[in-house]
Amino acid sequence: MISIFQAPKSNKPVAKAVYAFDEQSGAKWVPLNQSFITLAKIILHAAADRIGVTNISVILRCITHQGYRHLLLTGDDLDSTGGALGSHEEIIISNEDSLTPANERFSNLESMSVSLDYQGQRMGYILATLPNEFTEQSTKPSPRAIEAELHGVANELGSIITRYQTRYRAIFIYGDQSYWIGNSASLRQLDKRIEELKDVSKPILIRGNKGTGKSIAARSVHCSRHKGILPFIESSCNEWQQGAAASILQSLYAYAKGGTLYLRNIDSLSADNLRVLQRFCDTIKQELIVKGSSESVGMMFSVSRKHYANKPELTDWLKENTVELVLPDLAERREDLRDLVSFFIHDYTLSTTFDFTENAWQLLESFSWRENVDQLKRVIQKVALIADEPLISASLLEPLLKD
Repeated sequence: MISIFQAPKSNKPVAKAVYAFDEQSGAKWVPLNQSFITLAKIILHAAADRIGVTNISVILRCITHQGYRHLLLTGDDLDSTGGALGSHEEIIISNEDSLTPANERFSNLESMSVSLDYQGQRMGYILATLPNEFTEQSTKPSPRAIEAELHGVANELGSIITRYQTRYRAIFIYGDQSYWIGNSASLRQLDKRIEELKDVSKPILIRGNKGTGKSIAARSVHCSRHKGILPFIESSCNEWQQGAAASILQSLYAYAKGGTLYLRNIDSLSADNLRVLQRFCDTIKQELIVKGSSESVGMMFSVSRKHYANKPELTDWLKENTVELVLPDLAERREDLRDLVSFFIHDYTLSTTFDFTENAWQLLESFSWRENVDQLKRVIQKVALIADEPLISASLLEPLLKD
């Protein structure tokens, strides 16, 4: 069953579609498709360069079901479920090669491995092939240092699995595919901050500019808090009719019970509607004390811009009553730009892929990107429509950046 909330005397929906939720409807598997492989290879490429090893691979235990490979994320007993779900196998994702079946490629090489665990379950192993001159060059890292780095890679891949699981839930619930791509320090810090916020009882305020992924952030916090599929209700305050805030909030809250209510663009609320929201949040705070977290609703807010308009009554209230999650602009994670471009090229190119000349890359990397990833995505879509050469020049790219 799908419901759409509408403000009185208005045809504008004020909330996303609401689905009936149950424990069986959730995404318990993560598909090992090309986009997952691309994200994993971003991690492995960076790790191989950083550590100084010849090859680094992740060996994953997976299950093949109806012709598709999947990771299981719910601790299923593979021995008891294998016959029903499909065949088991190990696959390798490497910094050098495409997805390949497990074989004997590592048997005659000096290598080191660490386990990859996720949510208490053994998912596979990280394996690094050491260079032949490893023991002869004092500048090379020690085996202990390499092992520590590999544990770090395992943690990074765990973050990717979590991010991908959030994406898979978003596909199931909302039919979109929004999620973060890259492995910059800013993005890794953001993953860490989201993990820290999962046990926070105060409402969370998400501050970020257009195109930084505020809805992705809200869903990521929601997924880190709730392993099962629980309601995530999203509504934009700039679509609320004046005088209807109380009834809208009551309806949204009723559908979000046990899950999350995410209110976007709260800086667009009128003074009267803001006071209604403030009183409503006071009521929720008391309900949390009386009923506990299982029956309450996690509240999240976002503002239209990272540095939103000066409204002292709003700013002071948010400072006192919320915990902030600040999202980086694309300018703060420029090391992700080439990975993002590569990902969008594969996403939007129907047949022949393309690349950019070095001058064109410099143009992309120096551009201001006022609308962040949303703007970058639109540019790559435009290039994909007109590209008839394998290399895109700066002269061809420049007009598309001005549109």
